[in-house]
Amino acid sequence: MSELIYNHKELPLLWSVLQEIGFTLLQMIIFYINYLWICPKTVSQKKWAWFVSGQIFLLFLFPVLRYFIEEVVIFQITGQHNYAEDVRVVSYYLYDNSYFALRVILLSLVFYFVKTIWNSNQKINQLQLEKKQAELQNLKNQLSPHFLFNTLNSFYADLMDEQPKTAKDILKLSEMLRYVTYENEEDEVYLKDEIQFIQNYIDLFSRRFDGRSAIEFNYDENQNRKKIPSLLLIHFVENALKHGISNDNEKPVKIHLKTTENRLFLEVENYFKSNENYDETGIGYKNIRQRLNILFPKNHILEVRETENLFKVKLEIPLTK
Repeated sequence: MSELIYNHKELPLLWSVLQEIGFTLLQMIIFYINYLWICPKTVSQKKWAWFVSGQIFLLFLFPVLRYFIEEVVIFQITGQHNYAEDVRVVSYYLYDNSYFALRVILLSLVFYFVKTIWNSNQKINQLQLEKKQAELQNLKNQLSPHFLFNTLNSFYADLMDEQPKTAKDILKLSEMLRYVTYENEEDEVYLKDEIQFIQNYIDLFSRRFDGRSAIEFNYDENQNRKKIPSLLLIHFVENALKHGISNDNEKPVKIHLKTTENRLFLEVENYFKSNENYDETGIGYKNIRQRLNILFPKNHILEVRETENLFKVKLEIPLTK
């Protein structure tokens, strides 16, 4: 510091104690503003311009807060200044505090990046462990589906001539199981395959009513090899058929699916009995909302409405090719 600054040894003990406390508190404030607020909101989102602006802001905030603590608050208590009058000017005050400001800013950056690297490594290790466990479980499960498919194919072959309708249903069930087991190993599937899966599900469900179920399923014929996340739409169809009235022609379950160049629109509507309790905040819809928020953050619409005995769902998501 400049020789014009007071000698701390000549100042009262009270001032020295308050100055030490104030300076320590100031460093903690700057440290945690950067560590807990600026860095998490800029670095993780790669907003580098805002990050740099934040660091510059802290360089100026440090001397401003120090001036307020030492030259205003502590001065009111003790009547003593830290800086002599001749050097209590903006230019010198900023220059003289730049070292202390840079020191605490760099320290907060080091702590933040070390923590970030540590957390990233922990997540990578956890994901690797989960991947290994999933691979092991997948190997354990391979025999069971393979055996099941062979058995269903055998039933299909035996019944194809004598009971063709039953054989056809067995073929649909086999296709559904194969789709769930193998095709959905990928994160995304072709929309046409998902539609076929839903159609098979509706056909098998309709057997409960000897084919006289009241279910309307409308969709675009030409999907142009568009893709969506696997097993996303079936949740809404299954929910409507499970809880809805599906054998009343005057109150049919309506499933309408349409697409544009890059968006998918799904509307599901069903009546339900008055003693049924639809809870859209339950575990099923909670999970689907979480999945949508992860897959399409701020790029999807999910509306769930219940009016009297009618339940409506509207979904809008982006499509990929």
